[in-house]
Amino acid sequence: MTPNTGDFDAKVITDAVSALFDKIGEGILVTHSQGGGPGWMTGIKNDKVKAIVAYEPYSGFMFPEGELPQPINSTGLFGALSGVEIPLEDFKKLTRIPIVVYYGDNIAKEPTNVWNMDHWRSGLEMARLWAAAVNKHGGDAKVVHLPEVGIEGNTHFAFSDLNNIAVADELSKWLKEKRLDE
Repeated sequence: MTPNTGDFDAKVITDAVSALFDKIGEGILVTHSQGGGPGWMTGIKNDKVKAIVAYEPYSGFMFPEGELPQPINSTGLFGALSGVEIPLEDFKKLTRIPIVVYYGDNIAKEPTNVWNMDHWRSGLEMARLWAAAVNKHGGDAKVVHLPEVGIEGNTHFAFSDLNNIAVADELSKWLKEKRLDE
């Protein structure tokens, strides 16, 4: 685990990433772990984000006001995972772009006392609730648990594991399906 070495200011992060998209133009935003929440915020903030690919996001899942699910309990170091309520008008901006979320191995299927497996179980569960909310409002969000599609052997850093070609091929398949590889 890499500790935060300073304050985590999502506004500073999203302002910077949004400014980058203003400078470079349209593109696909790829996030990892704690970058998930700022990724969703950047997608809301900047219409130059044409798609979002998130690898193992844990926090920052945004739901429309009045649709926030109950926190998901976890034995992990961080306790229960809660979503964040935002105005429906902002949330609907996430429905205008395709989004895919990937999770790797070592994730419990049910609550467990093995903290890291349970931590990611709650994240995967929240991601599925979040994708369902995006899709309910007309969006195109998909959660892929890599072992469920036959890709096993992944850590929290799926794109740098020994099977990274299989992980990249899975992303390439999604990009082609969404016509984002042109």
